[in-house]
Amino acid sequence: MKWLRIAALATSLATASYAQAAPPEGHLGQPATQGHGARKPARAVVAPSISAGSAAQRSGPAVKRYARTLDGVRPDGRSVTRGAAESKVYEQASPAVVLIVTPAGVGSGVVISADGQIVTNLHVAGEFETVGVIFKPAQEGASVAKAEIHKAKVLRRDEPADLALVKLDSLPPAIKPLTIGSTDSVRVGSDVHAIGHPTGESWTYTRGIVSQIRRDYAWTATGDRYEHKATVIQTQTPINPGNSGGPLLSEKLEVVGINSFKSSGEGLNFAVSAEDVKAMLARPDNRAAIKRSNAPGGVCKEAEVDSRPSKDPVGVEYLIDSDCDDEGDYSVVIPNNKRDAVLTMLDTDADQAIDTILVDKNRDGAPETGLYDTDGDGKIDLLGTFRKGEDEPYKWEKVKN
Repeated sequence: MKWLRIAALATSLATASYAQAAPPEGHLGQPATQGHGARKPARAVVAPSISAGSAAQRSGPAVKRYARTLDGVRPDGRSVTRGAAESKVYEQASPAVVLIVTPAGVGSGVVISADGQIVTNLHVAGEFETVGVIFKPAQEGASVAKAEIHKAKVLRRDEPADLALVKLDSLPPAIKPLTIGSTDSVRVGSDVHAIGHPTGESWTYTRGIVSQIRRDYAWTATGDRYEHKATVIQTQTPINPGNSGGPLLSEKLEVVGINSFKSSGEGLNFAVSAEDVKAMLARPDNRAAIKRSNAPGGVCKEAEVDSRPSKDPVGVEYLIDSDCDDEGDYSVVIPNNKRDAVLTMLDTDADQAIDTILVDKNRDGAPETGLYDTDGDGKIDLLGTFRKGEDEPYKWEKVKN
């Protein structure tokens, strides 16, 4: 990462009120670093069940830990599609798309079997042993009810492909699982569909086309320490933080990929292929990825790479290496005036545009708010609010420019 010019954004923070309903998910929460020598990402946004049985299973401390995360999730609006074919895709597929909730944020998932198996991204499930799962309300546009959080166990983790398998004890009777298809069923130019919860807008439908199918594609995401590699489908289908873990669907309503990350730039969205999903399901155990850290003992600790004076605000700007590759990943500005907030800025490293600004008013190392540019136009468009001690915002608001 090169040094950023921060004065313009720093001075605007006082009036500014930015991939997931949890994090902006290189996860769709994060733009991710692409493979093949592409740029480094901003921090992944990115970003992500109790059985459907008794009411007792849906209550108690185990479920309450997810309830706070739902505060930023908005009801699904009535689907707006271009015609009967698109409406059919949404109506038939959306009940099998679930909202996945963890204490760190929310993401998407897709039901793939009648015995309650759900596929999502690993960065949505995180390190948690269980996650919360919510099914689509029967009435279109109805609010998401916290009482309907079901608890699911995380059964399998595939770190290289950024996939996870979670399982409910049982499914509601009306839920029809979706079939895992094949990448061979889509070609460059094929229409594909996505359903998920971008920036907390639950059960959102989008449509796009396949731009390319990339075999053995390598990528990394700031915030994790693993090298990812899988076959991915590059699409122009609009996806944002909160879409992570949701299905990319063919015209036949088959899951051809799991929407996983986006890259800096317009229309550069990626889904991990159905073949990688099938491979994960066939394995009896977890699959570990290679750690990217080159630190002694394999433990990566953030380190200062360089520093320089900051003029606006007046203070010192520190360049920080977060993944132990001896290159700066983001910068931190410590104002001389202790009444001013500490600013942490993350960028794409290529166009020098700031993607994320975290604001730490109390100077305790925990940001209170985050400002995000999700579409790469250089303008802040989302405001995230953090709870004390949490890594991702629990609430998101759109910023008007």
